Amino acid sequence: MTKNILLTALTLLLSVSAFSQETHKKFWVSGTSRGVYNLDEYNGQSDDTTTVKKSEYGHTLVDLSANIKPNKNTFIRTTLRVRNEYGGFWGSGITFDVRELYLKGLIANSVRYQIGDIDYKLTPFTFFNSTEELYENSLDIFNMQKDILHYDYFYTGNNTWRQQGIASDFSLSFREGIEELQFNFFSSRMNLAGSSNDTPYDERLFVGGNMTMVQSENLSAGVNYINLMDVSGTSESKVHYRNPVVTGTYKVNKGFGDLNLELTGESGISKSYMENDNTKPNYEDFFNYAKISTEYKPLDMTFSVAYRNVGPEFRSVGAQSRRISLNGKPFMYERYTNDKSIRPIGIWDIYSDPALYALDDDGNEVISSMHNIGIKDGLAGYYPQYNNIDPYGLATPNRKGFDISLERIDDQNRYTVNVDYSMLSDIIGQGTDILRDYNSLSAQTEIHVDKFLTGISQDVTLELGYTLSETKRTFDDIPEANSNLTSERITAGLTVQVSESLDLLAGYESFVSTGKDEIAIQNEFNEITNYTYEADLSENITGIGLRYSFSDDNDLQLLWQDYNWSNPKYFNLVSEQAEDKPDYSFSRISLAFIMKF
Repeated sequence: MTKNILLTALTLLLSVSAFSQETHKKFWVSGTSRGVYNLDEYNGQSDDTTTVKKSEYGHTLVDLSANIKPNKNTFIRTTLRVRNEYGGFWGSGITFDVRELYLKGLIANSVRYQIGDIDYKLTPFTFFNSTEELYENSLDIFNMQKDILHYDYFYTGNNTWRQQGIASDFSLSFREGIEELQFNFFSSRMNLAGSSNDTPYDERLFVGGNMTMVQSENLSAGVNYINLMDVSGTSESKVHYRNPVVTGTYKVNKGFGDLNLELTGESGISKSYMENDNTKPNYEDFFNYAKISTEYKPLDMTFSVAYRNVGPEFRSVGAQSRRISLNGKPFMYERYTNDKSIRPIGIWDIYSDPALYALDDDGNEVISSMHNIGIKDGLAGYYPQYNNIDPYGLATPNRKGFDISLERIDDQNRYTVNVDYSMLSDIIGQGTDILRDYNSLSAQTEIHVDKFLTGISQDVTLELGYTLSETKRTFDDIPEANSNLTSERITAGLTVQVSESLDLLAGYESFVSTGKDEIAIQNEFNEITNYTYEADLSENITGIGLRYSFSDDNDLQLLWQDYNWSNPKYFNLVSEQAEDKPDYSFSRISLAFIMKF
């Protein structure tokens, strides 16, 4: 049967290719293909006699996209994924999936629409796909595996969520007073009506939109609305979840010679409640955010200061949903030691393991491997060691304070420098009136060494980074309630162009987290319980490799990486208790070929 399906798919491919040559204006084929092979070697405790020391795995796949334009106002796209796991022969191990399917078009040359799969976002406080921990400022040598993950889950780099639904936008132009009114609307389906443990539940929709008034290139303002809501009457349930959020945004900019000033901001309110159920808590809160940026052209420098005040009961599922599941178990060496203990997750897994991105916080698979809609009610758990300051991005509740940023890009493209500093605190205390203080410092630079030296025609790029995050609370009356969690990250990478198409890659990353904090656990009804989290974590990754670029969209990479993990004070975030987890380390040789066409 599998062979028949494969033959049929190949026949269709050949037919499509021939048809696209004849009608290239209405039909064309594009896609992505890749082959990945990994060889992992485990290095654990010397008395571990049960864990397999080596493991090899990988896959090849082709994403074939049919692009159809039947007329000038309509576009249809569908993508078929054919994937074969390493070791599958004669059709064994092959899977077929429709990776995406959508239709978009233009009505009366004024209203744009899209039906099916949509990539959408609004603002950081309404509908926004914040990047996962450790994604920012990662080294060139560690980007390959993360790029594969982001491609598979439609993380397009502009913080959109992949949804399945409908979206539409249009604008109205005016002759005087204002330039334009812009309107955007969307609706996506979260789940079907059904029942769980004999408890009925409704259809659930996520809806939203915004209206933006553009007065001129110097002034604009808008109103945004989102709501995750159960549709009454789609089941026998009388209890319905609601999470409406309404915000207002503004943007003002003005140039003064070589100096440009820009003021942006957003303020709003939210509600989160279970309609017709008085036993569940109702939450209502507000937030304010403002940012002023200055660009000084003679120095190629940008400086910004932002202030935020996000209420402790502010809830916005579209902005506070997370990519990574706290309950995810690692795909590679899920269990280790003679006791078959579950291996703790580390930065290695965050960089490369798709198993962390496909589960909700209860360990249930809520998405297919092709569509990561990601939106769920309640505040999902997070890893305090990696981000205890704003795990839900700017929309993290119970935070107030300032964010300061400085960026300089050399006009001769010799280097870039970014320095970011955050100084935040709680708005209300948790378990005590004493507030926690949060401080974060990040300094990153990319230096093109070859541009400082004469006689070097090949590119030589040096990447350096340092990040320090601190959570502190001093409680003299109850010392055990003190918080002193500190996390430090150091990165250093080098990319050397050996020839026109061949690059040598090298990198090192160190991550250390020590101390403790009182962490709030919140269920789907936002009810809070506390536990004491402790860490004495040390991780590091060393890597070296080669990258051969056939073209801008086609390269082959051969990488070797070594990883070490140690945490004598490991705290299991799922079971909410301390556990003894032995140190472990492993290395990986990866061969990856990626081509876009």
